[in-house]
Amino acid sequence: MHTNRGVRAVAAGLFAAAVAAGCASTPPAPPSPSPAPPAPPSTTAPPSTAYSPQLCAAATQFQTAANALVQLDATKVGTDGVKTALQNLADAGRNLAAAAKTQFAPQVAALEQALGSLQTTISQLSDQADLSARLGALASSVAQVEAAATPIVDSVRTGCTGVPPVSIPPTS
Repeated sequence: MHTNRGVRAVAAGLFAAAVAAGCASTPPAPPSPSPAPPAPPSTTAPPSTAYSPQLCAAATQFQTAANALVQLDATKVGTDGVKTALQNLADAGRNLAAAAKTQFAPQVAALEQALGSLQTTISQLSDQADLSARLGALASSVAQVEAAATPIVDSVRTGCTGVPPVSIPPTS
């Protein structure tokens, strides 16, 4: 059986980089020097921080799936393992979108669009050759999902203690 470990290692690196880039693509904005907005100061918690248990669970599930993708070793799990990790991220993303729809409607629209693109890319994978040929599309799709989910997960994390932190890709 012939396997291309180099391609799988590259795949793992691209997924990790895409996920990390997506998670880190929205750094906190510095305070604006302009006059304060009509919203109350940040010392008082806005009412939007009351998140439902379903939204907390969905954010936890999504971040767990994203972290698993970052830590994925494609050389060990192969094409099927990569597809499973991608599908777990897509499923968690759909659950997050459903739970966040009322509080994060604009962000959910972007997340749903990114999830559609990811699902299309996943459905085109059938073997190692497909995985190798679609690395760029996969990395781009994962990065889009992460970028769309980050504002939701970051906001929910402030009101839900169980949402794990973002994993950093291994440096190997």
